[in-house]
Amino acid sequence: MNTDAKNVSRIHSALAAFLLLLLFLLFLKSGVREQVTVENLRALGANPWTPVLIVTAMTGAWTFALPGSVFFFITPLLFSPLASTGIICLGSATGTTMGYVAARYVGGPWIERFRNHRVTRFLERHSTFSSLFATRVFPSSPHGFINYGAGLLKIPFPRFLVATLCGVGIKAFLYSTAIAGSVGASSIKEALSWQTVTALLVLTVLASVGHVLQRRWMKSDPRSDSVEQT
Repeated sequence: MNTDAKNVSRIHSALAAFLLLLLFLLFLKSGVREQVTVENLRALGANPWTPVLIVTAMTGAWTFALPGSVFFFITPLLFSPLASTGIICLGSATGTTMGYVAARYVGGPWIERFRNHRVTRFLERHSTFSSLFATRVFPSSPHGFINYGAGLLKIPFPRFLVATLCGVGIKAFLYSTAIAGSVGASSIKEALSWQTVTALLVLTVLASVGHVLQRRWMKSDPRSDSVEQT
């Protein structure tokens, strides 16, 4: 990366940080914060169509290899950690199935463009249960691309689905626990309960390990291209 590109990247990062700070200040001053209570959020989750909507949205996103990380943050706001984990796992199962089937049996120009993607090349070399589990459990995993890569390579679906549910289930529960412990807390001490701190620490460790492995992965593949992560 040349100097001009680095300067542009720094400017973009500074602008993004400034906008996030501005939005946070507006949120504090708007009075919306007082309306965001556990009771109000749980009332939205009480609607029987809410889980259906989330699962359907996750299925659609992963069918077309679109980012789906937002559901790991929205769902815990509406449901308890266990319920949230179950809904995310169900959406992941249906989305994984549709993405895998689309890549393996349907095909088309949109899917074929992922055949030489670095995610597909990685799965071609590493398709054991442990490798598939690792690609799912680390934060910032490109789930939609993983589904396509597995379908294109015809990785055995039962192994792929079970590894997906194990990895996503652990990650979803950690996110749900961390978010549930902070929403509605009346003080920092209350928000930083041992459950919340433990979940955040485990997520931090997973993110760090995933980052190190991703760097090694990119260095070992000179043809690596950019990946949109979820």
